[in-house]
Amino acid sequence: MKKPNEVVIFDSFRIQPTESEKTEIERLKKQFKKSPLSTTGGMILEIVAAPFVSKNVEYVDFYKKTYSNITTVFKSSIRDAAISDVSQRIRKKNKKAYEFKKEELEEMILKQESRIKKKGRLALIKKLILIHLGIGILPFV
Repeated sequence: MKKPNEVVIFDSFRIQPTESEKTEIERLKKQFKKSPLSTTGGMILEIVAAPFVSKNVEYVDFYKKTYSNITTVFKSSIRDAAISDVSQRIRKKNKKAYEFKKEELEEMILKQESRIKKKGRLALIKKLILIHLGIGILPFV
């Protein structure tokens, strides 16, 4: 019996966005690669201007759509990073992904996700403290 390879096994753990989210995410990624500052500024401007430009129901829908797209992007990228870290750990142990149960792999991925999130939160807090103290212009920040 042919054993599944690592790519197939880990693809089942990836977050799959809907088709509309995929197109919106790809559009945002392309825009961000071309000009990250103007894309970010444009998104902030849209969020600020939405209540004044549109009707009550429309801007609520805008926020739901924008929020879901952004959270999907972040969740997907965190999950992908966790999967690659777990894959590296498995290779260091000289084992294969198919040797683990699906529940074990899922638990390992979720633990790694929480580590990545915690590390990101700590880095953000550290940067905010340094900026608040006026040390934000140094190159290591």
